[in-house]
Amino acid sequence: MASPVVTSLDAKLIAASADDLQAAQFFASVSMMGPEALWKARLGALTLCIISGLCASGCGAAATGDQAAGGTPMVTLQNRPTADDPLLAKAKDAPPDKVLNLELEFALRNKAEFDQLINEINDPKSPQYQKWMTPEQMHARFGESQAEFNAVEQWLQAQGFTITDKAYGTNEDYIRFTGTVAQADKAFNVRIAEPTFEEYVPRQSPQIPAQFAGVIARVNGLDNVGYRSSDNN
Repeated sequence: MASPVVTSLDAKLIAASADDLQAAQFFASVSMMGPEALWKARLGALTLCIISGLCASGCGAAATGDQAAGGTPMVTLQNRPTADDPLLAKAKDAPPDKVLNLELEFALRNKAEFDQLINEINDPKSPQYQKWMTPEQMHARFGESQAEFNAVEQWLQAQGFTITDKAYGTNEDYIRFTGTVAQADKAFNVRIAEPTFEEYVPRQSPQIPAQFAGVIARVNGLDNVGYRSSDNN
């Protein structure tokens, strides 16, 4: 049996915990699961996220924010990695023409309805007990709309980014794109530094336009520090 693909949803669940061991165990267990078991694992993990409140930043932008240079209201998207903070004071800014490979993930919507569904699927007394939904059904109820997806894509293109791949209509929607450090700094209101020769990380937590709060979940690729961060939601 072929191993199921670990999706951006799985990455979101792992990112909700800054625990390397948990991440490794999750990936190891996924590789041994069939499709139904994989969905059970994902739903169970999401339930834990919701109960513990860890999805607050992983499932959408925070309510606080700032303004971009052009006056656009901005909101904080995700916490930046902090593992290299002791080195940032002397770190040089990353070369502005350095090319980054980035991926944008979309947020969960209708959270109250989603919470209720999770409870019903896990409740043996519920008529919905173990009635799993397809990725397309999940997206129709809890994913972003086509208009929201298109608006995000157009915003990325307006920032000068090049779209390299995209997926819409399942629970693992994403837009993959490339751009320079200078473009990323301006678009996400950060300054990306190089604390060591092989590492890069933003000095600030990335931000997005306030209109996309609750639509964009996170942007991957603004750093290459990963799970060594002590605060990487």
